[in-house]
Amino acid sequence: MRIRNLAVTATLVPVLMLAGCGNGSSDVAAESPGAQKAAKHGLDTVADGSAQVEGSPVSDDPVVNAYYDYRVALDVMMRSGGKATKQLVPVMTNSLYRAISAQAKYYRTKRLHNTGVTTVVWAKRTLLADGVIVRACYDTKKATTVDAKGKSALPPKTPTRWLDEMRVEQVQGRWIVDGGRTTPVKC
Repeated sequence: MRIRNLAVTATLVPVLMLAGCGNGSSDVAAESPGAQKAAKHGLDTVADGSAQVEGSPVSDDPVVNAYYDYRVALDVMMRSGGKATKQLVPVMTNSLYRAISAQAKYYRTKRLHNTGVTTVVWAKRTLLADGVIVRACYDTKKATTVDAKGKSALPPKTPTRWLDEMRVEQVQGRWIVDGGRTTPVKC
């Protein structure tokens, strides 16, 4: 299988079954990636949408934070029903953006959107032969993908625990996600 096809397959299949986080708010500051990341991890936000960290930050590792930014941008896209895609550009490579844009088009065409909360259980950096990888476990137990009528679009017995293994690379001094694979696994 070609690398491009692998990235598309690994990204799109589980994304169909993922659910984003959100509260349906139309507040621009609350929609910012910093605010969404903070909300996912139980942090308070301030008026400008940035995270106000209580105790320790989400991560001191910029590579792991790149993954969190990716998850937040992806959740915003899915919660919007595929309409919001601008936030994807700064957190992923062009090839991954094209794959996620295809997913956004699928959401718009099928009139799907996500509700509930996706929780990142843990995330850590791993160095492998093919580069820097962030391995992360996330849970979709409190989240769902719904159709235009609000009915769940997920097949019965859809797994709720997923393991992401995403390549992260530095582009122009900024860490961004380049794709990888997602597998349903108890983590």
